[in-house]
Amino acid sequence: MEEESLLTLASPEWSKNPDGDGVLCSQYGAYFAFHYEGQGGQLLLSFGQEYPDMRWTLNVDGSDQQTCSSDGEELTIDLPAGQHDVELVLDQWATGQVAFWQSGLVVQSIRVTGAVQLTSTLPNDEDKEATPYLTFVGDSIVAGEAMMGASHDQHRPSQSFPAIVARAKKQPLNRIAYGGTGLTTSAPFQEPKAIDALWRVRDDVARRRVHSQQVVVAYGLNDANYGASEEDFAFGLRVYLLELVKRFHQAHFYLLTPWNGRFKDIFMAEASRFDCFTVVDTSPWQISTRPHHPGVADHQKIAAKLERIL
Repeated sequence: MEEESLLTLASPEWSKNPDGDGVLCSQYGAYFAFHYEGQGGQLLLSFGQEYPDMRWTLNVDGSDQQTCSSDGEELTIDLPAGQHDVELVLDQWATGQVAFWQSGLVVQSIRVTGAVQLTSTLPNDEDKEATPYLTFVGDSIVAGEAMMGASHDQHRPSQSFPAIVARAKKQPLNRIAYGGTGLTTSAPFQEPKAIDALWRVRDDVARRRVHSQQVVVAYGLNDANYGASEEDFAFGLRVYLLELVKRFHQAHFYLLTPWNGRFKDIFMAEASRFDCFTVVDTSPWQISTRPHHPGVADHQKIAAKLERIL
């Protein structure tokens, strides 16, 4: 599949690889989406290098069907016969977040074997009449990291609240989310910075622009947990809100306050400067974030709340 065609199957988390063939992403939850019909066959992904302990989730017609693993330079997936809508979602691979951002993960090509035809189910980036993307921005919880497993070490972005809400609203999902990030220097990860992530998928690679009318933002938990003062957070939030308006023209923004109840008054004060922000107080939802990230049940609870709000 040619690079331009590959990009039509790729969610907005993927950009053209400037170092060679294919497409590049730097976050979990990036996906490929397509409709296919045929008598069955195989889907083959070729990568730019060997990515250790890499896992993907195959979602068929809105339901997760299997976890697919690869340690090499290629991933092969069996496709059942018939007509199906498919999303192939990147769950995780053995790397640190900073290294992931700095280098990215490259899919060089997608091929199919057998009598199978693929067509994209994602809107064209330039088509303003297409169904708009539903955008979620935030940290590791928004990314769907550490949701499952005996020690909560397995990422499941396809079961995270952004994915659940997007499926319920029948809108394509645009996700910008990196673990440990926040709006102040207190957040444990400063790479990428929240503003940088809005515009790029790597320091030197622009993020694709897509049409989005609703943007859900969940920042502040890492700042609160790692000692940010109210003054520092207010300044960081003020700068970030201006950048959001610049990035997503004519969208309405839903600001989720941190799950632990911190900074609510700051969110209200800063959002009042604009008419395009709605502050959503999440503290009554009783979402526990320590000692583990929210699991699948909590993500479902968050999604149910948001479906009534959006």
